[in-house]
Amino acid sequence: MALSSPGLGSNLDVNGIISQLMALEQRPLVAQAKKEAGFQAKITALGSLQGAISALESAAANLVPASGTSALQKFTVFKTTVSDSTLASAVATTGAVAGDYRLEIQQLAKEHRIASATGGSSPFSGAGGTLPVGGTLTISLDTAGGVSAHKTTDVTIADGASPEAIRDAINSASAGVSALVINGVAGKQLVLTSNTAGSNQFIKLSGIAGLAYDPTSAPQPLDPFVQSQAAQGASFKLNGIAVAAETNTVTTALDGVTLTLLKGPEAPAISLSATLTVSKDTTSLATGVNALVKAFNDFNTTASSLGSYDAGTKKAGALNGDSTLRTAQTSFRTALGKVPSELSSATLQRLSDIGVTLQKDGKLSVDSAKLTMAIGNDLSSVASLVAAYGGAFKTAAAGLVGTGGLIAARSEGLSASIKSLGKQSEAISSRLTQIEARYRKQFTALDTAISGMTKTSNFLAQQLANLPTYNT
Repeated sequence: MALSSPGLGSNLDVNGIISQLMALEQRPLVAQAKKEAGFQAKITALGSLQGAISALESAAANLVPASGTSALQKFTVFKTTVSDSTLASAVATTGAVAGDYRLEIQQLAKEHRIASATGGSSPFSGAGGTLPVGGTLTISLDTAGGVSAHKTTDVTIADGASPEAIRDAINSASAGVSALVINGVAGKQLVLTSNTAGSNQFIKLSGIAGLAYDPTSAPQPLDPFVQSQAAQGASFKLNGIAVAAETNTVTTALDGVTLTLLKGPEAPAISLSATLTVSKDTTSLATGVNALVKAFNDFNTTASSLGSYDAGTKKAGALNGDSTLRTAQTSFRTALGKVPSELSSATLQRLSDIGVTLQKDGKLSVDSAKLTMAIGNDLSSVASLVAAYGGAFKTAAAGLVGTGGLIAARSEGLSASIKSLGKQSEAISSRLTQIEARYRKQFTALDTAISGMTKTSNFLAQQLANLPTYNT
């Protein structure tokens, strides 16, 4: 019969012996785990490398003009300033012309405002101050005598509607008109105001006799509405030239400039003056170059760390000797050192021509003074050079981090290897379970055998001790 505790009968450390034997048997499993950890570390490192490359790709893409846009157009940015920002604001685009303009605001555009009449002409003559007969109210916005409204909205008004009900119906219709009810000394009045100021914002009401209003025929004794403020356009001068506009936002006075008038004169003043300055802003080009340099240097730092080796500590970076890392480094060095084909006959062909140079540590540096001078001397050539190198870096990065790129393929390969190792480890673990069971069976049998022999030996020793002793 086997002993209940291994080694109890034989004084053998069965558990210790099996533990040491299994430690030897588990070496392949330990090696597998070490391999898997190494693959996981490489995947993590590739993720860091991909992040640095993606940032470089974004910085490069920001230097590439959109399809149909030239490099000069992309980097020809204008900025505007108004000497008195309370009077007007301005935004300039590519088509603007740099210069100073004297702005004289004579009149701001105004909203159209009408209010329901009171007394006998009030539309609210029904019981309790309501509209006797409703229907479909058509609200149109146009010039004073216009026949083709730019906005028309139909609003359903119930019979016997209160001023408040009509107000809510109009406000819910998004008709370009705001309605409110004012309860004054003469009773409740419905007030309608166009949402936008301008000469094309005259309100016309039709469809319901009790609410009809035509700005060309008002005021009339029996009109249900009276005008409290006429719609009007804006008028101003630029460098002494008179300009009229429908609204306070003007896009046609200066090419490439959107001018927004904010404040007009109050009597007795007849105009308010300010200076509008439109100037070229080259900071976007310099900013783009510096962003590319920073992204390249960040990539260089990341790549150097991942591929490093410390002879003193004998520690290597996660991608030391990895072909993917070497390919990435080579790709960007090539993009940096090779003149793009579109610059083959250009005056400026290399980044060093505008102050961007490669240092001994593999990083780029920017000579800001040289870059600024180059931009000032020949914006077009600098823009073309920067856009060309932006395209080269973008293409190089896309081959590494794009869909199906080198890094994605490498990561997928490592993941497949980890999966394969997992299956192998499962098989090894299953075999180790069987080996341990066999060891325990063998040592249990040995333990039992030794225990039996020990008992026999003890019995024989006892019998021999009991034999009679003969003296000779």
